[in-house]
Amino acid sequence: SDPVLKEEVIILGGHLDHLGRCYEIMPGASDNASAVAVIMGIAEAMAKCPIKPRRSVMFLCFGAEEQGVVGSEYYVEHPVVPLEKTLAFVNMDGVGCGDKLGALAAKNYPEFWEFIEKANEKYIHRVVSPSYFANIARPRLDAARFIWKGVPTISFSAHGARSYYHITKDNLDTITPEILEDLAQLLFIAVLDMANQDSIDFRK
Repeated sequence: SDPVLKEEVIILGGHLDHLGRCYEIMPGASDNASAVAVIMGIAEAMAKCPIKPRRSVMFLCFGAEEQGVVGSEYYVEHPVVPLEKTLAFVNMDGVGCGDKLGALAAKNYPEFWEFIEKANEKYIHRVVSPSYFANIARPRLDAARFIWKGVPTISFSAHGARSYYHITKDNLDTITPEILEDLAQLLFIAVLDMANQDSIDFRK
């Protein structure tokens, strides 16, 4: 809504694909339909919210994460908004199963993390564990592609329950709806706060 700040963007994203082509055998409910559901929920809430973000907010779903993190690699090489104008990327990967959240690379970007921590402490009250991401090996998630290009990135995942990672039982029965709801609310609040600040620079 701001004529100047609208040139800057905050991205919320995750990957669309899962393992294999037979959805009945490999449903991919948490990895990664859960992230897509949260992205859509935040997009709907932001569209309906009477408070409009001053900066642009992009909702971005990648293909081919499971095939070598190819979709996000393509995006950072062909960005819709220049990467120097991309203030932050919030990635979600496997956020549907459990009662706790991990925030990978939150300790890499403490000022970015501060917005999320503040929203959680004030409104959501969910266990969210920040960690450091060295990101020195081959990319294993979309967040890596952005960090390698210098875009501040925090990647969320859920834990605290039995893992169904990359197996046939990653189906709807394993999903914890409350974790999806809390993450959507948490990121909606934090991103709207970021989008309406006068000045932010998480690259410092």
